[in-house]
Amino acid sequence: MNKYHILSFITAICNLILGFSFIFFIDILRYKDLMFQYLLLYLLTMLITICLYKIGEDYEFKIKYPILSRVNKKW
Repeated sequence: MNKYHILSFITAICNLILGFSFIFFIDILRYKDLMFQYLLLYLLTMLITICLYKIGEDYEFKIKYPILSRVNKKW
């Protein structure tokens, strides 16, 4: 497990917290149309989580199989 996977799991936990508060807390308040801003924040953290996980997978693959990685080839 590398730092990118750890960061993606942390952002996934933040995403769950944002999701629950998006559903329960902000819906109850209905204060100045916070739903749209909160939805954008939720989607942004979801995008960050997916990107970090993908970077972590590529990083692990390059470490595990250095011969197959094009980055390590010198032309």
